[in-house]
Amino acid sequence: MPTLSAPPGLEPGRVISATAGSVTVELAAAIPLLVAVTLAMVSLLGLARDQVLAQGAAREGAREAAIGGDQTRAAAAARAALPPGRAARVVVAAAGSDRVRVSVELPVRLPFGAPLVTIGANAVAAQEPGPPPTPAGP
Repeated sequence: MPTLSAPPGLEPGRVISATAGSVTVELAAAIPLLVAVTLAMVSLLGLARDQVLAQGAAREGAREAAIGGDQTRAAAAARAALPPGRAARVVVAAAGSDRVRVSVELPVRLPFGAPLVTIGANAVAAQEPGPPPTPAGP
């Protein structure tokens, strides 16, 4: 009867388990899941950042409208608070006799082919009494 020798690196007489290598296979299956979860978390952080940007832009627009700026200047102030080239919808409207509301909506793309999401924020400010500020000239 032939004698079987142990594979290189294995002590003679040691038995190889049927589950040898299963940890490697499980890890290989888990890595794509971990990558997908990481990308989803990064996307959520991007949504949170966009919400903060929209809220800041709405506040800037409301502040400009509150000190007597017209709707065009208020919308320009809101757009100036956003990164250059960022698409946004800015609406300035009266919210009562002495208040103004500025709404900012930002379209956001998500990974994995998810549909476009719109992040929105509103800010309301009371109009301040007094003459409107004069525009700064060159």
